[in-house]
Amino acid sequence: MWVLVALACLVALIIILLCIPVDILFRIERYEKSKFSIHFGWLFGFVKKELKQAQKKSYKEEEWKFTLGMLKELPIKGLFKQVKRFLEDISGRFNIRNINMDVTAGFDDPADTGCLCAAVYPVLAFYSSENCNINFNASFEGRGILQGYVSGELRFFPIRFTVPLIRFIFSGAVFKSIRIMMAQRWKRKK
Repeated sequence: MWVLVALACLVALIIILLCIPVDILFRIERYEKSKFSIHFGWLFGFVKKELKQAQKKSYKEEEWKFTLGMLKELPIKGLFKQVKRFLEDISGRFNIRNINMDVTAGFDDPADTGCLCAAVYPVLAFYSSENCNINFNASFEGRGILQGYVSGELRFFPIRFTVPLIRFIFSGAVFKSIRIMMAQRWKRKK
């Protein structure tokens, strides 16, 4: 009896913890050098984690990496359909609190830059609001350029991602792909 009560309390605690929002603050800069930082906050700021750009190592460290050759062995049939469905399921579950963007972009050929403007400006008109301050400048100088910064704040509730994540992981194609990738990793370790 006490075991059932303890399990019920544990499940209730996990559900309560998943209902607490996660705040994400990010900043990406690209001028002479590229820099980025991401700050995660949970439990209203009590649990914090910061991800920064890793320093380049002078020595080579052997580690497992995903290569395109591994895609040949994955069951591609149905995998892209599941990824698309997962992205559609989670697309509206983020709350955009603030986005600031100031980007200058251009290609070597000014005609290509014009095509970029034709694609980007209608999207920017759709996404501009009081929470999104987006400034996009096109460079027609005849040289490839991409510089500027993007910063913002997002909030999401982890409980809203549990059903799409479980549906994605336990779908046939994804589960089989994960199993194949883990088997390949174990072969490399031996």
